[in-house]
Parts: sequence; structure tokens; C-alpha cells
Amino acid sequence: MSDLVIGIDPDSKKNGIGIVQDGKLVDLKTMDFFDLQEWTIEQHQAGAHFAVEDVQANKATYGRKIQRGSRQKEQAQMNCISQKVGRVKHSAELIVMWLERIGASYTLVKPLGGTAKAAKRKADLFKNLTGWEGRSNEDTRDAAMLALSVTRRQQRAKA
Repeated sequence: MSDLVIGIDPDSKKNGIGIVQDGKLVDLKTMDFFDLQEWTIEQHQAGAHFAVEDVQANKATYGRKIQRGSRQKEQAQMNCISQKVGRVKHSAELIVMWLERIGASYTLVKPLGGTAKAAKRKADLFKNLTGWEGRSNEDTRDAAMLALSVTRRQQRAKA
């Protein structure tokens, strides 16, 4: 396996990217799909392994506590959520198809839970876990946690 692991948190507009080199988080960024295509070719040629969040493991619409209001408003909210989730699932599907097309090594990772999920939401926890001092957002933090998760699996497999 690779010493360069790149986590990708798929999104319909800007994909979160977390780059782990030799077990250490070295960069976070966001890219649209087209920039991601070009960039993944370079990273694949450098020997990267990609960790892509398997958003297909998520249901299209979760049961959510919806604000009080008319049934029509509730349905509109659920429809909006479903459309957004569908866009993300489609983006993830395209990313995986692209990685397969260029012959890149990748792992699909189920959405993380526990501390890793909490680190996605809380920048201070993310900083404590990773030592990251730079800017981040939920998408880049999630991508970094995916890459670190796969890196740890690879290290355990080598041992």
C-alpha cells in the first residue's frame, strides 16, 4: 500500500480533500469535480491511494425532526434534503468511476462514526487529534479523517 493516502469527501460542488503522507496529515483543500480529475491523475502517478467516503451506505432521506409547520412545508424540506443527498451520491459515483478509469488504487470507506465523526463537526477536536493548525471546514476534516482511517488500516496490515 501507499505512503500517500488521499481522502475524498464527495460533494456536488466542492469535494473535501485530506492528504496524509507517511501517516501525517500534510494538507487540506477543496476542489470541484473537474479540478479533482486533473489533480487525481498527478497524485495517482505519484503512487497515491485514495480513500473515498462511501456515501451509498447512507439512506437517501433520514428521519429528521422537522420544524413545526404545515405538512406541505415539511414535505418540501424533506424533498430538498433528498435532492442534496442524491447529488452527493452521484458525485461520489462519478469520482469512483473516474478513479477506476485512470487505474487508481482506492478504498471505499463507510461514513465514519464516533470520535472521527465528532472531529468532522468540531475544529478544536480535529486539531487535537491531528495536530492540524491550518484552516479547515467540515468537508476537509471529514476527508482527512477518511485518509487517516485508511492509513491506520494499512499500518495494522503491515504489522
